[in-house]
Amino acid sequence: MDRKKKIASILGVFILGSVSGHHIDDLVEKYNLEIDRYPIKVEHSIIENCISSYSKPLKRSHIENKKEVCICALDKTELEYDYESFQYNTSGFIEVFESKSRECG
Repeated sequence: MDRKKKIASILGVFILGSVSGHHIDDLVEKYNLEIDRYPIKVEHSIIENCISSYSKPLKRSHIENKKEVCICALDKTELEYDYESFQYNTSGFIEVFESKSRECG
């Protein structure tokens, strides 16, 4: 490959990367995909409490299914109910979380 082709290839990759990065940034902004996640300790606690809400033992398959529903519900809840709201109104969080868990279940 001669020098002109190498430079053209490098420029092409650079331009493609720049355009792709800009497009992805626009999508993130357009669909509000940048969320302020809850602190990891809080997320972990929410998931653990969600999974272990039954007083009797569950089969492993039920636990795995419940874990997926709990993670899905938290993911959707964080999009709608930010951490600051969670801190000041946990009952509001629980309402949203329960609604989202029904959607995910």
